[in-house]
Amino acid sequence: MPRTTCGFDSLGGLSGSARLFIYGPTLVVDIGFDPSYNPASNLPPSLAVTGLGALVDTGANLNCIDSALAMQLNLPVIDRRPSAGVHGAKEMNIHVAQVYIPSLNWFILGEFAGADLIAGGQPHHAIVGRGFLRRFSMTYDGPSGAVVLESR
Repeated sequence: MPRTTCGFDSLGGLSGSARLFIYGPTLVVDIGFDPSYNPASNLPPSLAVTGLGALVDTGANLNCIDSALAMQLNLPVIDRRPSAGVHGAKEMNIHVAQVYIPSLNWFILGEFAGADLIAGGQPHHAIVGRGFLRRFSMTYDGPSGAVVLESR
């Protein structure tokens, strides 16, 4: 049963609780698109960038990748769709991509909205939302800063 933490411990004078409040639950992910990936091989895809932060967002119905990163990686644009967020509706590129979560040995292949995450001041390069979370149980302990994801 895959299980990982995506919360925070105390570091540099900040409590785990404060760090969780500032950053939100964060997974370390690899991002790219490996057209030769074979799920039957039991090996992860070979992706262009590794070790990036992805926000686990219970409010997101779309998975997202930073739009500048998606363009830098030449991730294929397969559609444009309107999406509404806290700042209203906006047309977004929809990219096909792979996001691998090493701590879970789990990958997401599919559509990712290109969102202005880094340019908008977000410290994450990706957002994984409810489509990802529906396969996991999440325990969120705000006072300690601990967050655990596990597959059932």
